[in-house]
Amino acid sequence: MFNEVFNHWIPTKIYFSKGISNNLKDYIKGKNVLILSDPFIKDSGIAEKIGDSLTNKNVNYFSEIEPNPSGDTVDLATKLARDHKTDCVLGIGGGSAMDVSKIVACLTTNSGSIYDYYSGGKRKLSSRKTQLICIPTTAGTGSEVTNVGVFTNLETNVKMPMVHDELWPDIAIIDPELTYTLPAVVTASTGMDAFCHAIESYWNKESQPISDYISLGAMKLILENIENAYKEPENIEARTAMSLASLLAGLAFSQTRTTGIHALSFPLTSEFGASHGTACSISLPPFIRLVGKEKSKKMEMLAKFLGFSNVEELAQSIYELMSKMNMPLRLSDLGVEEKDIAHIAEVGLKAQIIQLTPAIMTQETVEELLLSYL
Repeated sequence: MFNEVFNHWIPTKIYFSKGISNNLKDYIKGKNVLILSDPFIKDSGIAEKIGDSLTNKNVNYFSEIEPNPSGDTVDLATKLARDHKTDCVLGIGGGSAMDVSKIVACLTTNSGSIYDYYSGGKRKLSSRKTQLICIPTTAGTGSEVTNVGVFTNLETNVKMPMVHDELWPDIAIIDPELTYTLPAVVTASTGMDAFCHAIESYWNKESQPISDYISLGAMKLILENIENAYKEPENIEARTAMSLASLLAGLAFSQTRTTGIHALSFPLTSEFGASHGTACSISLPPFIRLVGKEKSKKMEMLAKFLGFSNVEELAQSIYELMSKMNMPLRLSDLGVEEKDIAHIAEVGLKAQIIQLTPAIMTQETVEELLLSYL
């Protein structure tokens, strides 16, 4: 059932505690700190509160990070980091902010543009010298414990992942208190994104015993707590459990990467405007059914572990859970039409991770899958 030969490595130090983000100065080695976030985190005062606590540090802010961040945004943040001789980058927010913080920390002491290094770039990143600390404010991305960043090339409108050992954060700070004010819609989408991370790690062709057991725990925590976190935003127990589940899911897929769910999400975010979590979870039930046929023994074990009698009941339950949280359930809910299916399949197939799915992934089979939930 498990691969008998595997590797497991993560160099990131993890600190998990309610309220820990209120006092981070002891974790920072350098003097010049750049806090990267999206506009909401800056406008809500979260970024400034953390910055103000960093006494005796020179703190600058960059808060122009958009969902599905572009390479152009990375280059703007990099210029600020270089101008202020930044020696510590704090990425605060969801996956977009943390992804940008990873590459900016690298580019602070690597010359050139992000486009020189990814998506056809010919240069290679040298050893990162700038400290990198990631602080999630959602319970979903797991980016604080992965070496992956996903960026959009504005010229081609293609969203592609970048994977490099220099992108591992030095420190991950998980403070469940930062998720207490998440809107319900974000709680749902990011929570289901975490579930996708966990289940894609579990059925991944590169799955291994450690990531499997971590992902099992993450999935169970999510199913036990996400609806409560969605309906009762001040439920501290549910919020804390979701933060832990997101972390565990991140640890799991940091070893395996994701699969077809994430590959097909790229065009749904870049071309149809779906949030990342929505773009992933919308294909979750059909992928569960597909993989259930290909890896029946392992998927039946998962279904029973999560309290379901079989894989079909698991898939249907996920669909119903998403419905209860008012999430889009069909591609048509995102504005996708039948004429778009071939293109979505073509773009998804360009992402190498799609071939980590334990099923045949070709233009024909992917189109068939997409049409099943149009």
